[in-house]
Amino acid sequence: MSMARTRVTAPALRAAGSLKLTHLRVIATIGHHRNAHRAGAELGLSQPAISKIVREAEAVVGAALFERGRQGMHPNRLGEALLARAVGLLNDLDSAQAEVEAMIGGTAGHLRLGVIPFVTPALISGTLRELSRAGVDLSLSIHEDTTGELVGRLLRRELDCLIARFSTEREAELEQRLLYHQKFSAVVASTHPVLGGRRRVRLRDTLSFGWIVPPPRTAARQLVSALFVQSGLPPPPIRIETSSMEVIKAALADSDMVAILPTDIAHHYARLERLRVLPFRTDTVPAPLTLITRRADVVLPAVARFRDTLMAVAARRPEARRAPR
Repeated sequence: MSMARTRVTAPALRAAGSLKLTHLRVIATIGHHRNAHRAGAELGLSQPAISKIVREAEAVVGAALFERGRQGMHPNRLGEALLARAVGLLNDLDSAQAEVEAMIGGTAGHLRLGVIPFVTPALISGTLRELSRAGVDLSLSIHEDTTGELVGRLLRRELDCLIARFSTEREAELEQRLLYHQKFSAVVASTHPVLGGRRRVRLRDTLSFGWIVPPPRTAARQLVSALFVQSGLPPPPIRIETSSMEVIKAALADSDMVAILPTDIAHHYARLERLRVLPFRTDTVPAPLTLITRRADVVLPAVARFRDTLMAVAARRPEARRAPR
């Protein structure tokens, strides 16, 4: 005799009630902390109140969402699925609130922009200047990180768009538009000893000095490795691994180290007489700089205006007019 399988249907879920924002905020916060006590402290709720809200949410879906134990509360497979949706929905609501508040305050909207460290300031400032000339008063919050970290935040709806390297992570979910290709240059402090007494500075002349290089598995780090391999030279002595422009500028000012920077950024600081660009050629494959948004997503007006203006500003840059070799 066969037994009928019981399945929870959507009408049954609706009959049991519906998830509320309070449920979603508690689920998202526990998912972040993996601990009810810390989640309660962040939300200003007691642990019994947290437990009650979780039980309500589990009653609505008709199944447990968390595994309880001495090590805290960890979402099970169903909990992880709901957690991802909850985080995305809450981030969308926060974005909508920021958008409305910006419009009430007289601006055209608010944009959460993710950028990698190697983005020239002129690209963003030029875009904002063009928007201002068009009468669009846009407010920005800028978040700096590696491409991989930024893509994760974009897909969790913590950010609206990115200026970053081309990403192969969850590529089908991303819309990626090429801004231009960045070439790279080696830079030193304006008083660096490699500049004195030489008619011509060569790459091999930098091997007696420490190098500041980007972190592993980044486009710029791969470029440094390729530069020395193609020149038939051993790897440079690495002293610091970082993509932080503040760290790079401070380290160069206080030492005889050498760093690698995108050529547009290198010349920006050279014009300010803070750095010198070493004259040897770095003939390696340029790294693409891209604008990344979520594919098949509802595009907010602020994102659309910024995207279109950024693409226009980038197209006028000298780098965009030179095809990569």
